[in-house]
Amino acid sequence: MDRNKDLGPDRGAGAVALLADHVPALGHRIGGPLAGQAARLWFDILVTSVPLPGIPLRLGGHPVTEVYPFAPLARGQSLAIAISTYRGRVHYGLVADAKAVPDLDVLAKAVSEEVQSLITACGP
Repeated sequence: MDRNKDLGPDRGAGAVALLADHVPALGHRIGGPLAGQAARLWFDILVTSVPLPGIPLRLGGHPVTEVYPFAPLARGQSLAIAISTYRGRVHYGLVADAKAVPDLDVLAKAVSEEVQSLITACGP
């Protein structure tokens, strides 16, 4: 990752978006689906963040106090991490392919422990 960052956005995977302006429409029509299918070869982890409104939400007349974000796994992906912020709290959800990530509970515990470490480090 450090090597890719050092190369900058004009090199490596980041250059794909820059090339899009130079490809004719037919190239997009043919190449788009191929690139979508090949995406699983480029990455197998998804991390997404969806901030929710800071105002209190209600569902069926009841206040929403917790959220459980969910990001579905695409074909070929091993792990999806979804993060949502709601009313000053951060909520996260983990979804994994059981064969690729048989110890998801270990990751969940590690994330919880690290979040607690950050809270402690930041103080009141």
